[in-house]
This record gives sequence, structure tokens and C-alpha cells, in this order.
Amino acid sequence: MKKKYNDLVGLAIILIGVLAVKLFVQAFFFRLDLTEEKRFSLSNPTKDLLGNLDQRILIKVYLEGNFPPGFEKLQRETKQTLDEFRAYTENIDYQFIDPSDQVDDKARQEVYQQLESKGLQPFNLEVSENGGSRRLQVFPGAVFSLGEREISIQILQSQMGRSAESQLNASIEKLEYTLASAIKKITQEKRPKIAFIEGHNELKPRFIADLGRTLSEHYQVERFNLREFIKDSATGEISIEKQIRRLNIFDALLIAKPQSAFSDLDRYLIDQFIMNGGTTLWFIDAVQAEMDSLSNRSEFLAYPIDDRLNLRDMLFKYGVRINADLVQDIVAAGVNDSKQVLPWIYSPLIMPYVNHPITKDLNGIRLEFASSIDTIQTPGIKKTILLQSSQYSRKSNAPHLVSLARLYQEPQRQAFQEKGIPLGVLLEGSFESAFNNRVVPRNLNGKSLPLTKKGKPAQMLVVSDGDMVKNQLNIVNPQLPKGLPLTTGYDQFTGMQYGNKDFLLNAFDYLLDESGLMELRGRELKIRLLDSQRIKNERSFWIGLNVALPIGLILLFAIIQIQVRKKRFAKK
Repeated sequence: MKKKYNDLVGLAIILIGVLAVKLFVQAFFFRLDLTEEKRFSLSNPTKDLLGNLDQRILIKVYLEGNFPPGFEKLQRETKQTLDEFRAYTENIDYQFIDPSDQVDDKARQEVYQQLESKGLQPFNLEVSENGGSRRLQVFPGAVFSLGEREISIQILQSQMGRSAESQLNASIEKLEYTLASAIKKITQEKRPKIAFIEGHNELKPRFIADLGRTLSEHYQVERFNLREFIKDSATGEISIEKQIRRLNIFDALLIAKPQSAFSDLDRYLIDQFIMNGGTTLWFIDAVQAEMDSLSNRSEFLAYPIDDRLNLRDMLFKYGVRINADLVQDIVAAGVNDSKQVLPWIYSPLIMPYVNHPITKDLNGIRLEFASSIDTIQTPGIKKTILLQSSQYSRKSNAPHLVSLARLYQEPQRQAFQEKGIPLGVLLEGSFESAFNNRVVPRNLNGKSLPLTKKGKPAQMLVVSDGDMVKNQLNIVNPQLPKGLPLTTGYDQFTGMQYGNKDFLLNAFDYLLDESGLMELRGRELKIRLLDSQRIKNERSFWIGLNVALPIGLILLFAIIQIQVRKKRFAKK
């Protein structure tokens, strides 16, 4: 009776202990991550984003089906990341969908077209099946829905020159950023404002239409002519002060390939915008050189235009100088001469080596007639070189004769000895006004305009190629309207998609990000790869061991148990 009482007391204590632990866990939410690199721990910006989520989001992930091991890993990691998200909010629902699971080919093709129209890119996989293989079209992406809003993202990030396994691992590294940034974009109510500056023969709207359209999905994008003033309704005269206020409502300015001079007033307006903490992206050609010039003749003279633009001293004050030269690189993008695709040394193919949130794991970026950039020692300004040439490059001062014959000449490596020539620089800090200790423009009544000499913390990106942001117009594909703006970075003559657009979108996201999410793009996880050759050599051994070892342990336990029982009963 006493033993039974003690057992009941023990059981009661255990139940009370379990209940106490349950109540403690419910009262104090915590999660333990025992991995070395904390791969299952969400960053603070992501936790804040999820904690403030007050609307329900449906995520349709198109990663369901019979996949090879690499894609299965991406599928599993995506599920785990979404489960981590759901641990911090109840407002996320997700489902994994197999787009190829349709009744017939016609229905399947309709689903594929719908996904492509949403911006998801298809990939072709070889899948083993019944001793053979078949080609499977997959859409490794997701569609986020919030009410009537909808955005699509690519989960698999493709990169030229990298193995499929490396691309999958890079995509897994960026999963938290990819998913969290999509949630941020679909939920944000106030969108940052971007102005495409006009008034100096910048790229015409049709040549930056794709960039403007894509940015408009997450930002407010407008065109702003610095030289168009609004008249004061009372006096009927233009107001420079009002122009300053109009400009300062924007968060970022894009200056894309200007061809004519900036007046002192133009420069003053931009300078004071920067002093007010505004973000500026400069894509400047210091040398006049166009591929179209080779369509009618075999050579042309590239000549400097940096003096004409009247921006040299302004950028120098901020910390950079774009030189009047042309960078040539053996590692170059190709040009199609209607017979074959050949590397064109005036189109450097930039493989981003800098581990920075803007450039990490990007596809190769194509530049065209780019110039070298010098960084100037400027107190308080942090400079990061984001784009640079390969180790087989050189510079040629302008004027410079560009000849089509160079396309058919094998570059002599000994003539390309310069490496890492800067072509794109990020500047961050509190800039000094370019008009400090200089004559300030005057307003209409002859008084000097007000001047802020030292600015608030700001950021700017300077790239020595105006064509980097330019999209081609369709003239090759008969299935598309002639003149239709194509994707930024896509070369219709070679069929290559370069990383220009991703670089630009990352740049805007980084420069206009106040949440800190963009830093997740630079996060590195130690994804431990298996030795494929060792797996092949030792496959039979490990299969046999996994089959025999459990059986052997059971038999050993049975033998020991029998011997123990024999000894116990033999004594009796």
C-alpha cells in the first residue's frame, strides 16, 4: 500500500513538473540555436519586421515535386526558414505548390505562362526516373499576396561561371533576406521617392523604362527636370527656394548619362540636396564613345567630355575623380558580329569580388566604354570600391581611336598588366559642400542663396559608365513589338542576361534601407559540402554498415540478455 502511495506521489510530481515547464515556456518565449554559425537564428531586423506584422500574408512557394538532392535541400531550407518566421508571427501562411502537377500538357503550359507573367524564371532540370531521366521545368520562386497586392521573388539566384551546387548554396545563404525583404516591400505603406533627373540630355525615358518600371513596384519614381521652375502664384516669378523644396521631397536622385553641361544653379540644387542627407546615384560617361558609331564605319575617335559636363570639381570635393580614359579588359562581354560572338575589350565583364550587400553573389555585370575612377582622401567619408576590372586590364587616355578590328585581334596578355581598376565606388558619410569657400549662385533679386556647408550623413554611388542603367529596345525578337524596352542588362544580340539590373536594385535597396535588412545579403553560412568522390568510393561500405549495425546491436543485446537471465536463474 505504501509503495502504491509513493508511486502516485511520484507521478503527481512529474505531472506538476511537466505542467510547470509548459507554463514557463508559454510565458517566456525563447528558441535555442545550437549550430556554430547560428543558421537558424533570425536577425533582429527580421524579428522586428515580423513582430510588427499585423496583416495576413499568403506565400505560394513553387518548390514542390520530385527534385534532385540540391533542390530538395533548397526546398527543405525554405520550409525551415518560413517555419522560423511563423514562430514570431501568426500572420504568415504558406503552401508549397508543384506547377507541373496538372491533368494535361495544355493546363501545365497555361500555369507556366502565368508564372512567367508574374516574373518567375523557369529552370530546366534533369530528373532520374525509372532507370532513365526526364527534363523537368521548375520555377524556384514564390508569390507573396496581401489583399490585392502581389509580388514575386526568385528563390534560386543564378550566377554565370558558378557551379549549380554553388548557386544553390548562395541562394540558401540569402533565404532570410530574400523572404524578409519581400514581406517588407509588400507591407510598407510609405514608399521612398526616387527622381530621375532630366535637363542635361540624360538617357531618354525609353532607355531606362525597365528600371523605372521595376523600381515603381516598391518605390515612387518620378522624372524631375532641374531646369523647369514653377512660378510663384503671387508674383508670377520663378522661385529657386521652391525648387529646392520640391527637390528635397525625394529620397534619392538618379543621374543617368548626362551629355550637356550642369550650370552652377543645377550643381547647387544637387549639392544642397546631398547636404540635406539625400542619396545620389551618378552614372557618368567621362568619354564620348558609342557602339552605334561602329554600325556605319569601322572606327571612331573617343574624346573626353568631362570638362563639358562641369561635374569634375564637384565629384572631386565629394571624394572621387572620373578620369578621361577608357578601360579595356580581357575578361569582357561578347559582341555578335552576325557570325559569332567575340569578346569586346571595351565591354569589361565585372565579376563582383567585394563581399558587400550590393554585390554579393551577383551575376557578371556588363559595362561599356567605362573609365577609371580615382578615390580622393576626404575626411569622414568611407569609400568602398564595388566594381573593378579583372587582373588583365589596362587604361588608354582619351582621345582614343576605337577600331572594330580589335574585335578580331587576340589580346596580348602582356599588354594588360593593370588589375582591379576602380569603376564603381560607394561613398558614405557627411559630405562637405562643393560650394564651400566658393561663389554661391544668386537668386533673382541678386542675393546669394543660403548654403549648408556641412551635410547630414548621406550616401552616393558613382559609376563611370552611363550605359550601365540602359535597356535595349527590341529589334530581334519577332514575337515582341519592335522598340519594346527589354530587361536591363539583357543583350538581345547574344542572348546573355547580365547582372546590371540586380546590381541597380540592390543599390537602391541598400541606399534607401532604414531597417537594416540589406545587411543580411552579406551574411555567410558555412554550408558543409560532402566529398562527392569519397561518397562514390565508399557508398557500398556505408550502406552495408547502416544495414548491418542496427541488426548487430539488437543481436548483441539479445545475447547479453539471455546470458544475464541464465546466470540469474542458475543461482536460484
